[in-house]
Amino acid sequence: MKKSIFLSAIAFIGLALATACGNKTENTAETVEALGVDTIVANPEAFLGDTITIEGVVSHLCKHGGKKAFVLGSDENTMIRCEATPEMGGAFPKESIHKPIRVTGVVVESRMDEEAVKQLEANHAEQVKMIAEQAGAEQAAAVENAATGCDTERKAQGQGDIETFAAQIADYRARIAERAEKEGKPYLSTYYIVATSYEILPE
Repeated sequence: MKKSIFLSAIAFIGLALATACGNKTENTAETVEALGVDTIVANPEAFLGDTITIEGVVSHLCKHGGKKAFVLGSDENTMIRCEATPEMGGAFPKESIHKPIRVTGVVVESRMDEEAVKQLEANHAEQVKMIAEQAGAEQAAAVENAATGCDTERKAQGQGDIETFAAQIADYRARIAERAEKEGKPYLSTYYIVATSYEILPE
């Protein structure tokens, strides 16, 4: 009888400890501290490859199904792009625009070098040619002179005041040359977050 009571007590203590450990793990996950967008933008290389959580206000969703959300920092010129994945539902919802959001994901780097710039030029020339054939020279000229990408994406890349494709290309090449001279890196780096989850926060 005493042996049975003793074994029951041990089992109870083991269950209590397991439950306590389970609660501790859950609470730790719930209290992950979010980083500010300014912190990431100031030194993105320090977070490259890390899974992080950020909070900020969504300034813009890309028009192609909400695949990209731009989350603001302390001002409208400080932002980071978050890209949706199937894991988090495939897109950010329209109701997230201008709302505070909490995003968790991996920090990734995209590089722009001379070969990438040449590919941009080739793709743009092909697009202009196709439009000229289908819609006429006037429409093609308008596309040829217009900057590529949406205003928000250009702003995120530091090209918010650039209005033509030629100026974009010249800016890329000038900045690549400047970085190659200063840092020995003949490319530009753009950092963004591949999102694994998100939560629209109360205002």
